[in-house]
Amino acid sequence: MTAPYHRFDGYHELKSLLEGTYEDILVELAGKPALIRIPAAATMANPRARFVACLMHGNEPSGYRAVVDVLRRQDDFPFDLWVLIGNVRAATQDGWYAHRYLDDQEDFNRIWDGGPATTRMRRCARSILEELETADLEAAVDLHNNTGQNPFYAILPEPSPEGMRLAALCADTLLQWNLRAHTLMEALSHRCPAAAVECGLPHLSEGTVFAKGVLQRFLDAGGFTVPSGEAGPRPGRILRMVHRVTVRPEVAFTFGTEIDETTDLAIVPGLDAYNFGTLPAGETIGHIDPGAAMPLLATDRAGRDVTGQLFYATEDGRLMVTEDTTPVMMTTTVVQTRRDCLFYTAEASD
Repeated sequence: MTAPYHRFDGYHELKSLLEGTYEDILVELAGKPALIRIPAAATMANPRARFVACLMHGNEPSGYRAVVDVLRRQDDFPFDLWVLIGNVRAATQDGWYAHRYLDDQEDFNRIWDGGPATTRMRRCARSILEELETADLEAAVDLHNNTGQNPFYAILPEPSPEGMRLAALCADTLLQWNLRAHTLMEALSHRCPAAAVECGLPHLSEGTVFAKGVLQRFLDAGGFTVPSGEAGPRPGRILRMVHRVTVRPEVAFTFGTEIDETTDLAIVPGLDAYNFGTLPAGETIGHIDPGAAMPLLATDRAGRDVTGQLFYATEDGRLMVTEDTTPVMMTTTVVQTRRDCLFYTAEASD
C-alpha cells in the first residue's frame, strides 16, 4: 500500500521541489498531501514545535503561497516547523484552485475526529496526527480563504488565554468555533493553542499579503504562554458561533432574484456584504413559490432545528429574517452551499 501523503524532512529534501512555481510544486506532489518538518536550528536543545496547515480546501490558495514563500527562504527557527499542504488533488483538477474538494472525496477539514480510518483520506489524517504526537507542539495555525466577502479573522475552537493570545496575533476579529465539525484545529486544540485564520477571497492579492503577515508574526512570536492569573492579549472583536444555516438537500436553488421551473428557491445575491455586520429584521433573503414549505434549515449548537426562530415566509413567497442577525461566512455559490452551508450566525461574546 502506498503512503497516503508525501513526507519531507529538512530543506535538503525540498530543494528541487521548491525550484518550480507554486503550481509546479502541486504538480510534483501528484495528488497527495505533503507533511514537512524543518528541524530547529542546531544550537537549540530540546526544541518545541510549531505547526502550519494550508490548502486544506483546494480552492483556498492564499495560505499555500505564503507557506511556500517562507520555505523558499530556508530560514532557521528556534523550534521545529511542521507544515501540512492539504488537498492537492482538489487544487489541481479542472484548472487551478477550482474545488473545495472533489466529488469522490470527503472534506479534508472534516475528518480529524480520530474515528475509524475507513478511507484513504481518513488514513492520511490518522497518520499525520500520529506523527504530530511526536512533536512538542506549542501552537498551530491553519490558513484558509472564504468564498464570500468577509473581514480577515481568526477562528478559535478553545478560548483559553493561550488561544486568545494566538488569535490576537493573527487577526483583530475572532470567531469562537464550538460546532464540533471535526476540523484539524479542533483535533489539535487539546494539545496546544490552535487557530484557523481566514484570509479573505482567494483571488485577491491582499489575502495572500495578509496570510504572509500572519505566518511571519506566528514564526516571530517569542511564545504563547500566558502567566497564571493573567488574562493576556485578546482580539478587539470577539464573536461566538450560534447557528448553522443550510438549504434542505431536496431543494433546487440558485442565487438570483426569481425562481423558475427548474428551481424551488432563489437566494438574493450579494448577501455576503452583511457578513460580520447586521442582516436586519424583515430583510428579504430569498424567494419561493407562495405556500411552499420553508427551504432553509437552521440548527443551533446542539443540533436542534430552530429554523422558525430565524426565518419566515410571506404570502407572496418572500423569505424574511425574523430578527437582526449577524451572518458569518455567507457563501455565494450553489456548490459551496451544498458542500458546507449557506452561512452561520454569530453573536457578540465577552
